[in-house]
Amino acid sequence: MDRSTAGSRRGPRGQLFRLGPLVVLAVGVAAVVGAIGLSLGELTAPGPGLWPFIVSVVLTGSALALLLLDDPEDYERWTGGTARIVAGIAGLGVFIAVFEVVGFLLPAFLMLLLWLRIFGRESWRWSLGLALAGSIGMYLLFDQALGVPFPDDVIAGLVGA
Repeated sequence: MDRSTAGSRRGPRGQLFRLGPLVVLAVGVAAVVGAIGLSLGELTAPGPGLWPFIVSVVLTGSALALLLLDDPEDYERWTGGTARIVAGIAGLGVFIAVFEVVGFLLPAFLMLLLWLRIFGRESWRWSLGLALAGSIGMYLLFDQALGVPFPDDVIAGLVGA
């Protein structure tokens, strides 16, 4: 290891690679608490929080493993591609917030459009068509066919009226 690499691990800047696992750990612990609040039920009669609980425990364990065992040499530098990933995750957060207010169709359409056009670099024609077909298809599959309870949907209410 040369001096330039060795010096980058000393001090507070050398520990920045631990920030990501700490954020994931915080999200995992919050998800565990939230899942327990939903009622776990039993394996033979699972409650609504059982699978989120299992996933959040795995997430928390993975974050702990990253904190304790990970080597900073494994990390890539932050680039424009990294910013796109952060923007995609932020888009998911906005989707969840808007989903609660206006239902599924509009946020799903907008998120698919964003991901296809901006992140996938598809043409406007393909992006609009696939976002429209995808959001309607997912709505029909989950809400209508499988009966997954969604919040009241503003767009579906207009079409059904």
